[in-house]
Amino acid sequence: MEVFKKLWNYVRGYSYLFYSGIIFIILNVGASMVPGYLNRRIIDDVITNGKTQLLTGLLVAYIGVTLLRSLCIIIQRYCIEALSQKTLRDLKQSVYDHLQKLSFSFFNENRTGELMSRMTGDMNAIRLVIAEGMIQLIRCVFYVLLVGIVLIRENVQLTLISLATSPFIAFFAYRLSRRIKPAFSEVREQFSELNSTVQENISGIRIVKAFHQQYHEMEKFDEENHDYFKKNYGAAKIWAKYFPIIEFLGGASTVFLLYFGGRLVIQGEITIGVWMQFNSYLWMLIMPMRLLGRLVNMISRAIASGERIFNILETESEIENGENPVTVDQVKGEIEFKDVSLRYDDQYILKDINFHAKPDDTVAIMGATGSGKSSLINLIARYYDVTEGEVCIDDINVKDFDLKNLREQVSIVMQDVFLFSETIKNNIAYGSPDASLDEIKEAAKIAGAKEFIEEIDEGYQEVVGERGMGLSGGQKQRVSLARAVLEESPILILDDATSAVDMETEHKIQEALEEMDDKSTLFIIAHRISSVRNADQIIILKDGKIAERGTHEELLKLKGEYYNIFEKQYKELIADGGYFEEKLEVS
Repeated sequence: MEVFKKLWNYVRGYSYLFYSGIIFIILNVGASMVPGYLNRRIIDDVITNGKTQLLTGLLVAYIGVTLLRSLCIIIQRYCIEALSQKTLRDLKQSVYDHLQKLSFSFFNENRTGELMSRMTGDMNAIRLVIAEGMIQLIRCVFYVLLVGIVLIRENVQLTLISLATSPFIAFFAYRLSRRIKPAFSEVREQFSELNSTVQENISGIRIVKAFHQQYHEMEKFDEENHDYFKKNYGAAKIWAKYFPIIEFLGGASTVFLLYFGGRLVIQGEITIGVWMQFNSYLWMLIMPMRLLGRLVNMISRAIASGERIFNILETESEIENGENPVTVDQVKGEIEFKDVSLRYDDQYILKDINFHAKPDDTVAIMGATGSGKSSLINLIARYYDVTEGEVCIDDINVKDFDLKNLREQVSIVMQDVFLFSETIKNNIAYGSPDASLDEIKEAAKIAGAKEFIEEIDEGYQEVVGERGMGLSGGQKQRVSLARAVLEESPILILDDATSAVDMETEHKIQEALEEMDDKSTLFIIAHRISSVRNADQIIILKDGKIAERGTHEELLKLKGEYYNIFEKQYKELIADGGYFEEKLEVS
């Protein structure tokens, strides 16, 4: 019941709908019992004893009760449906808001398709148990209570006979609930796997076609789809095993009533009207028994889904504000790494990193794939926290900053460029929604994007496709760079942000960044010598450690890792008789 206790925190915000719904469900139950009593009076008083003067009044009462019941159904449905929709809206918002607060590591461990399934299929299971399950459960409870009281007052012996199968129904319903819940948990997990497979395939459909892997993807989907079928089929077999038993036992109650009730009528112990009333009321008792299997099914689905939803809400972010966080208007941009190490599980990604960047400096970071370049720059804005040592901005440990304030000081163009299915203007202004069009154009100019944007028919109002489809790799990088430049943050990080841009455009971008009125402390991750040669310091990472650090000229003289990179990229110059600075300038 833990899931429903947690769910109540969302339901109680709309308690007026909850309690109003319950009241009208109870009124509906009560109203539905009146026709049975009226039928008894018509049979015993009007038909059997000839009191025809009562017929009109009884029929008017019958119509009035029917209208009252219809009104109750309308109001109960409105209240419960409104309750389920409002609760679901708040729950979805809570999950979505919480996802925004979770750290990068959470998304590294959870696939997009799985998270989407929790926001869709699992949420719908919760809505269904509120909108349908709650109505049926309350109806069942009050039918048993109210009808049971009336029948016991009429004839205890016949009531006990009619309810003889109830303990067996309860036993099999309990067995069903114990077996069906794990099965539904497996179904929900497999649905996440299936959803992830579809999401990844559609997102990467161009790669699939480029490498002619359509049939491989079909086979992979077929395997996941078949597993989903098997788990659903397994749950259905459990349901098929127990539900007919519950239905049979519920139907057996009718047989007992017909046999023993008929004998009592023949013996003159009860009237035909009482027997008819028992028969109609018995159906009200049998209905909860018949619905018990469906309710167990619905509730088990909701519990399995609720556990997955609340699992997200109970996941704590690894990156949180400390006590009394520091807030500053704008940092100078001085950055220092002091004995910094970063470890995932038992593996060190970075080890003993020490360097200092003055305000307005340009720091370039190079190294082989997997050497820790992106991990290093992700520590500056606390996308991850250091395992050892500390990262300081203006002599303040980044852990002491207010997280929102810290990230306002840092703009980043990530390696994996992401653009929204929006206009180019809105993509550039994403971090600065109040920016004017002139400011957006200036940022685009600095990023080298202004020229190609203005050549597009719709210009800045052009809507790009999903993830920026419709733009080339270099164009997407430049729009992403413009987005970061527009924020005018004192710290700017470019994670391989110009790798798809030609060298001439890249050179113009670097010049524009240098000439900005409010120059940022700039971190550049790059693989090309031309991208980093003018940096104030170049850091070469190898296996998570700083292998070399210095300026372009200093590192060339060392003839170490940096020189090896230079040698591979400029081997023709070296073959011609050495390193010619003038030629490199032109290159």
